[in-house]
Amino acid sequence: MNQVAVIIHKSPFNTLRNSEGLRMAVGLTLEEDNKVTVIFVRDGVYLIGNVAPEKIQSGTIKKHLEALSLLGHRLVVERESMEERGIEEPSVKADVLSRAEVVKILSEANRVIPWQ
Repeated sequence: MNQVAVIIHKSPFNTLRNSEGLRMAVGLTLEEDNKVTVIFVRDGVYLIGNVAPEKIQSGTIKKHLEALSLLGHRLVVERESMEERGIEEPSVKADVLSRAEVVKILSEANRVIPWQ
């Protein structure tokens, strides 16, 4: 089993970048040996807040997040990044973990993709 971690760390506002990163993460699930974890840190945590993609021009978000969850892959949000940005809880089902726990996931992954 390949543990693949995709890091979403940039702002979702006025860009399709994060939507494309999530689409790529869904694509990684097609390889049956991949177990994908998408990790939201820094400004990437805005993506799991209560955002309206059509208002912030960020492309498809919810469909990709739902697909990852339905396929049994993991969504992780860094607690410290949420707190720094005033986000109290994710608007989607995701594990809220400390920075140290996120680092542990990254260190155990076979592949780490920092989405640009």
